[in-house]
Amino acid sequence: MNNQIVTYYKKVEFFFGNLKFAVVIITLFAIYLGYGTFMESYHGTEYANRLVYKSFPFMAIQFGMFLSILFATLIRLPAKKHLYGFYVIHAGLIILFLGSWVTYQSGVDGTITLAPNLPSREIQINEDELKIQFPAKGREVSVNMPYVAGPKDLDLEYEGIKLKTFLPFSEDKLEWIPIKIQEGSQSSSRYRLYNENFGEFLTLTLHPLSDFNNTMKLGLLNVHYMPSTLAPCFSAENPEGLIVWNGQTQDCLAPQKKHIKKSKGMGGKERFEIEFDGKVLSFLPSMSPLPLNEKMELNENSQYRIFSKKLFENSAHIFVFGKEAAYFDKETKKWIAKPIELNGEIDLPWMGFKLRLLEHREDAYPTLSPHYIKPVQENGQVIMGDMKAVQVEVNGQTFWVKSQDPIAFNQNGERITFRLGKKSIVLPYELVLDEFKMDTDPGTSNPASFESFVTLFKGNEGSSKHHIYMNNPLKHENFTFYQASYFQTQQGPFGSVLSVNFDPGRFWKYLGSLLLVLGSIWHYFLRRKHIQKPGVTRA
Repeated sequence: MNNQIVTYYKKVEFFFGNLKFAVVIITLFAIYLGYGTFMESYHGTEYANRLVYKSFPFMAIQFGMFLSILFATLIRLPAKKHLYGFYVIHAGLIILFLGSWVTYQSGVDGTITLAPNLPSREIQINEDELKIQFPAKGREVSVNMPYVAGPKDLDLEYEGIKLKTFLPFSEDKLEWIPIKIQEGSQSSSRYRLYNENFGEFLTLTLHPLSDFNNTMKLGLLNVHYMPSTLAPCFSAENPEGLIVWNGQTQDCLAPQKKHIKKSKGMGGKERFEIEFDGKVLSFLPSMSPLPLNEKMELNENSQYRIFSKKLFENSAHIFVFGKEAAYFDKETKKWIAKPIELNGEIDLPWMGFKLRLLEHREDAYPTLSPHYIKPVQENGQVIMGDMKAVQVEVNGQTFWVKSQDPIAFNQNGERITFRLGKKSIVLPYELVLDEFKMDTDPGTSNPASFESFVTLFKGNEGSSKHHIYMNNPLKHENFTFYQASYFQTQQGPFGSVLSVNFDPGRFWKYLGSLLLVLGSIWHYFLRRKHIQKPGVTRA
């Protein structure tokens, strides 16, 4: 039995220590490395990591290199004096591989975002997780997402919640969700607004579940999408320019002056009393579209609304009703109403703009659904495909949870929150950004260098000031903080992004690298001495 084991070991030793195996494995490593570099340049570092650098095939190739080095050393035992340098080189390579494996298993590679003067202690690492929160039960469940480069079927279920598909890279695309026709009250339309120098696609809807709105602002132009039942009232000429609308019945009225009573209301504002649906409604149109109740307070529960068209006459506003549009023409001092045929267009009175109707739906509403896409990198920044998404099914209803865009859902009367984001590690201390400085190239706004001045707080142990810039990281309790990037806050000042690294295999990688250098020098001189013939003097 022992002889059989020794024979088997010798075969394994010869196979992995064979020069041909080493050549094959090194060739595969070079091919994969080149492929990964190519993917990284076009699609970004994260995509290259998922597809190549941290994939199973590449790890298997590296393990094959480790076996080749190990057995190439073992088959040359017992030790021979002229191979001492060779043994040191291979020992360094083996230690280097082991140190890299320790880092891969236990290391931390992530980022920490510092907004001005706000403490932060959370490190986001490059792994995704879906958090499912049950507030009523005070419970939270975390589900790790697979580290893949393409779409992945999850086939997971937890308490009636099904996780179906994970997209590591995606972009939103327009998709229409079928609905029951409800007399046009929840219609949706797509338009193209354009002139010779500018073009914009507009998707507008009245459906409450859509990702789109019923208003848009394009520079000085305001676009309002309204129910089609309001169109006749906008086109009707009435001196007061008022429109009363019943939101439940979708009926409207453009009252004439003889049907309106005017008086002074709160703050000297004009108050109007209008009879509609057999009721007398009181409004302060310059303050709110809501009617007043008996106490002269705004009645937020009322189904009635009033609009004063005069409020929209001093600036550029267009009201669209699916297949109709209305706007105020300052030249004629009148409101103009025009029909729009499907794929037809109308002229607008502003800078030669035209409005074209591309699509009108009453049987579906538009939404933005994630679709898988390879990320696109430009100037070191991912410009497309940086969104992640997971498809969830609850009670037969399917929806997408997108990264950094939490969704709340009611299951059997219980509120559930879904949040897809990066895994995080909480530090036992806090970092505060005191100041961020950025220098630009002369005559341009391109950043030449940037640096952060931070304060590290350790509770009762006090605080310390640190200056972080290129080649000058902050090292504290096995973590190293490097200056990585920056961002501008809504208030104006810049924030800082630091890359964070914890490398438990660093000592072994340094030791392996040192042995590699020393072994190379040693091997060179031993081999030089070994091959030199006696009596021959080298110049």
